[in-house]
Amino acid sequence: MEKSRTENKIKMKVLISNWHIMRIIRLILALAIIVQSWYMKDTTTAVLGILLLASAIFNMGCCGPAGCSTSFSSSKKTQEKNTGYEEVV
Repeated sequence: MEKSRTENKIKMKVLISNWHIMRIIRLILALAIIVQSWYMKDTTTAVLGILLLASAIFNMGCCGPAGCSTSFSSSKKTQEKNTGYEEVV
């Protein structure tokens, strides 16, 4: 019983932490889409809004939290390659 409470606290901490501007924009846009679909009585748009809302709440972007990030190489290669050119007449 105590283990599940600890797991629930960890899950809640993940949901309420790491809010950045893109996540807030997704949340606002999702709520606007859901409200608009409610007024228009359009279920297709509501599904899109719910997916966008889930994306904002669970911090899922393209392929997850860091799906679109690029890896940075910290190795510095200062060795330059000298290319030889021949003059063509």
